[in-house]
Amino acid sequence: MTTRKIEAEVIRYPKHWFALLAVVFESVLLYLFAAALLNRDTVIREFWLVFCPIAAALLFLFLVPPIVTNHLAGERAIRIRMGLLINQSIPYDWIDEVKETSVNRGGLRVGIGVRYFTISKLLFVTSGFSSVVLLKLDGEHEVGRLWKRKVEDIVLSVSNLPRFMEVMRSRIGTQEDG
Repeated sequence: MTTRKIEAEVIRYPKHWFALLAVVFESVLLYLFAAALLNRDTVIREFWLVFCPIAAALLFLFLVPPIVTNHLAGERAIRIRMGLLINQSIPYDWIDEVKETSVNRGGLRVGIGVRYFTISKLLFVTSGFSSVVLLKLDGEHEVGRLWKRKVEDIVLSVSNLPRFMEVMRSRIGTQEDG
């Protein structure tokens, strides 16, 4: 009896908001830094000369790495990655249901990135508000790096929703059969 190894599949998510925010914010900070550097008569010049590089470095750390990372559907788990914001494996055994959903709470409240809602135990890992999928877990599971949170449901943004649904259903089915 031979077992067939399941190839890991890259699951892309929309990244245009991260790129747009990085360009806009970094440009504004560069302008403020240059203005403070060139104008010696500014009252709070020192503040801008210190604040701008620190803010630019922090924004770079949170906005640029998500542009180069993707989720990964492996053999036993889906690895949810979004730059430095999250890097978590969710075993297929934990997932009861995968279904298409929408963001009902409003885009401004949820935002892009990683957001956790304590009362509903819902984790959002979103980079857009179309092609959104809900992973219903079989119960509470601790998810996170520094701050472990009890999560029952995970909402993800994906670029190719039909392909994601196909991959997840085949992986969850493989786990139940084996």
